Amino acid sequence: MLISRYINRHVALRGIFHLSPVAKYSTKPDPYTEKVSRARFDCIEQLKKADPNSLLISKMYPEYLRDSFIGLKSFNIELSKISFAFQPGATSKSKELNNLKFLFWSQQIDKCSQLNLDNAASILLDINEPSTILIGDTILKNLVLNPEMLKQMITSHQHFYNENSTVGFRNVDEICSFGEGTHSQINYLMQSILLSPSLTGFSNIGIDLLELPNSNDLRNTLTDISAHLGQATSISSFLIALKYFATKKQTLMLPSDSLIKYKLPEEVVLRYLQGREVEEQMQVKELLKNVVFDIATLANDHIITARTKLEKATKLSLKLAIENNKPDLVSALKREKKSFPECLFLPYISGIPTILYLERLEKYDFDVLHPKLAFKDWRLAFRLWNADRTRSV
Repeated sequence: MLISRYINRHVALRGIFHLSPVAKYSTKPDPYTEKVSRARFDCIEQLKKADPNSLLISKMYPEYLRDSFIGLKSFNIELSKISFAFQPGATSKSKELNNLKFLFWSQQIDKCSQLNLDNAASILLDINEPSTILIGDTILKNLVLNPEMLKQMITSHQHFYNENSTVGFRNVDEICSFGEGTHSQINYLMQSILLSPSLTGFSNIGIDLLELPNSNDLRNTLTDISAHLGQATSISSFLIALKYFATKKQTLMLPSDSLIKYKLPEEVVLRYLQGREVEEQMQVKELLKNVVFDIATLANDHIITARTKLEKATKLSLKLAIENNKPDLVSALKREKKSFPECLFLPYISGIPTILYLERLEKYDFDVLHPKLAFKDWRLAFRLWNADRTRSV
């Protein structure tokens, strides 16, 4: 059933490009399939360079959903290119130009949101960025995707560019707010895609669960897990990028209130992260570890909360089915790993690279400049496999 839906979609899309009779029987890919294939290749190449962890995570998704995940991750990278492109002393004209780039991406999402099989031939002509081509393809596949969440990602990146990029963050709540508007939105988007009614045979069990009476607690718990993991990811991302921002952008991405707490001058920490000599270097190093410890602890608190809520969601799922006297749903749940549906669990594996980084950061005594933190973590593949097996993060 699921395969036939996608065959029918591609047949319909071939038609919108008005192929000639010869082309219809050609073994060559039709123009639309070729366009999507090129976009997929470009997004994968981008992830290889900028976010290899997400490329590995994409392999955990069913093949027909990987393009959606890859497209969303690539879209976030494209926005990061703008929001992280600030330069100290940039002119107002330069800032205005970058804000126009955000407007361009907003217009791309507007075009995607208008897509359907009837108007695709004309609208697809204006969608030429690899990430938005895959997002548009997600919509044409009849998968549930809320464009407003993509707009929220743009807004969050633009806010960071205009408010935080050159002065950093006042407190860790501002980092979490950025994470909620970016990484958490991707989790929400994947949740909605995975629960698309068109994914017959895959999403049914999750949809049936969430449509049961008294399922609001489960709905809220699932959303909370995505939110906490997204915020933890944001915190760890800025810890990972501390040296980059210090050396390339001359900006310190540590909350100013944390620096004040330990009486650490921003200029001194900036010089230290840039590898320049500072007075009382060992003391600065130890105080910086304290700052990083406090921030990493908050990220870990989000992880602990997400794990607690995931355990709760697992128990709630089976309990709801039993209480509502749904024997078929109970049987279906018991066939799932740990009685928790894959369509509900998959978005949460995006938090595993963050968990691994926080574990390594603790191992190296919260020294963000420790050389071994720069190495690729070989454990990710195993942890992803184990997460899928145990339905835990």
